[in-house]
Amino acid sequence: MKKAVAALALIAALVLSLAGCGNARAPQSEAPADEAQAAPSEAAEAAAGSGRQDGERFEAVIVIEGMEETVRYEHIRNDTVGIEMDYDYELFVRRSESDRECFLSIWDDPDHPENYLELTYSAEDADTAAASVRAALSEEYDLLESSRVFERAGSCIRIEASELKGTGRMADQLQAVYIIPAADGCRVAAAHFSIEAAEGFGRRFSYMLNTLSVLDGNGK
Repeated sequence: MKKAVAALALIAALVLSLAGCGNARAPQSEAPADEAQAAPSEAAEAAAGSGRQDGERFEAVIVIEGMEETVRYEHIRNDTVGIEMDYDYELFVRRSESDRECFLSIWDDPDHPENYLELTYSAEDADTAAASVRAALSEEYDLLESSRVFERAGSCIRIEASELKGTGRMADQLQAVYIIPAADGCRVAAAHFSIEAAEGFGRRFSYMLNTLSVLDGNGK
């Protein structure tokens, strides 16, 4: 995926980015399932204000299908994208590029990933970026839009693309895009998942995003 500018970069990176994230070999297995719309809980509270260092690893507890699960997180910082957050390093492969962070399921074919989370920086304000995302996704999907509050990043715009346009049928590949306002534009997080694994991955991505903090000034 080539880097472009402004809205084109946003759309290219977040809506059509399968090739950009699929760069590593990984073992195959069945994906879990859980609630895609479930809100993150207190699992990320320990990370908030903890002053963790880039690369620091620790354990946290999340709830999947009503059961507590211990996960192993790594704290990361990307000054170009302007974020720091925690990710499950046992279940996701990190792909860090100059203009994005991508977390690919270890169970996916890396050349054709289906379940991954991608984050990029946008110089546009949140409303403008949301309009770009909305215009791109609405060509194929009927969209649902709402607001979402993350513990460390605050309120954001959530755009869900799960139903094929004009059909009333769920798509095989679903997307949930979060546009997070920032002083220097916004950060855009695009969660991609197959319909079979959407609930479990949606919840895991929510926990990860609940640890995200925005670095103002594009990380500088």
